[in-house]
Amino acid sequence: MLKQFHRVALMVSGIALFSPSLLINTVSAQTPSLGDGVMCVAKGKTKDGKIYLYTSLIDSSTIDRKQPVSVTIVEPVSTISDSELVVLDKKTNSLLIGDAVSATPPEMQPVGLALTTYQGNNTFSGKTQAGTPVSFSLQNSYRTIQIQHGDQKFTGVCH
Repeated sequence: MLKQFHRVALMVSGIALFSPSLLINTVSAQTPSLGDGVMCVAKGKTKDGKIYLYTSLIDSSTIDRKQPVSVTIVEPVSTISDSELVVLDKKTNSLLIGDAVSATPPEMQPVGLALTTYQGNNTFSGKTQAGTPVSFSLQNSYRTIQIQHGDQKFTGVCH
């Protein structure tokens, strides 16, 4: 009788684990993961106005193989209000503004590009094409990014 009970309990457990209708979304499912890849964007202000910095896709392979990660630096050339949503599109590896309008000229003008490599402890470093040092670290379970470009620091989010 006890063996029968254990079999039934195992079957119920298996059904509960593998039935999509019974799956419960957990907080970790909402956390960015390197398995899916993350892209990060930070915005800030410089003496010339607003600036956005965003990374190319970062995933487990990027870190394991120490593959380069680009940091693209763009400035808006048209007015973008602070309330407009700036998002990243992982499929096209680009920055989007508002209602999925691609952030290519005339909305944004690239002003710099840096190639960075993994240094350990979720930190990447490199230089822009002009030779300015750039480094960033992924923090808070890949949810946030801290970028340093020259002597300026920017904070952003990862998706």
